[in-house]
Amino acid sequence: MRMSVRSGYPGETEYLRRKNSRIIAREKRIRTIRLRGLHVLLILLSLALAAFFAYKVALFVLTWDKLNVKEFVLYEKPFFKLAEVEKTLKAYKGNILTLSLAELRADLLRFNEIKEVSITRQLPSTIVVQFYLRKPVFQVTINGKYNIMDTDGVILGTSSSFNTNLINIQGITRSNLSDIVPYLPELGRIKKSLEYVTILKPYGIALKLNGRKELFYPGESNFAAKINEYLELYRHPLVSKYEILSVDLRFDGRFYFEYANYETNNLNQTNETEAKD
Repeated sequence: MRMSVRSGYPGETEYLRRKNSRIIAREKRIRTIRLRGLHVLLILLSLALAAFFAYKVALFVLTWDKLNVKEFVLYEKPFFKLAEVEKTLKAYKGNILTLSLAELRADLLRFNEIKEVSITRQLPSTIVVQFYLRKPVFQVTINGKYNIMDTDGVILGTSSSFNTNLINIQGITRSNLSDIVPYLPELGRIKKSLEYVTILKPYGIALKLNGRKELFYPGESNFAAKINEYLELYRHPLVSKYEILSVDLRFDGRFYFEYANYETNNLNQTNETEAKD
């Protein structure tokens, strides 16, 4: 019995296999591209929906009446410019989230009385303002009114009445106020008795007391003790009979007086009387 074997063209099987593999790979790439495209579309759609939702939420928040500024809570309020400060604050309305705290702070710092300010939001509708004010120390009379200043010479405001808690100054420029600052602890002990403070060369600081004609040159320390010691001495008849213009207290244990009844040709000379304990 005879058997026969039929064979195809050389490489036909390999060709068909490769062709089939290419077809399968191409279809796979197409499916992958379609799938990825669908994913991208879904992602873009999700982002668009999220953006739209965020826009709606933001629009609602920014237009929600409950988030509009309704109250300013002030701590350590300014004294001299309070009405103007409150008027400035009223100009800042609208949504509390969009309020520019930097602009508000800059507007408030225009007032000399305010040295620093802290501003915070208190949801839903309150702005809290903490003021840090300059400390009034001096007062000087200008055009019939008292100008109130701090130790830097910054004018904080004006007053029509004398304040016994402040140090009244005369004959001192604002740039020279720093010359008095070292004496503030001493002046603070007697400020209710002071009429005014000035600086005279070569004596340095000079004081005028309420109800007294004399001008005192107290030196650099122990103002109250020296002045009280002089007032005790002044009760002595030998001293009280003179009209004393000035008292030099700069030297420990002795005073020097200038008298009003000194002769005219000697007014520019030193007329001193030494008073010892």
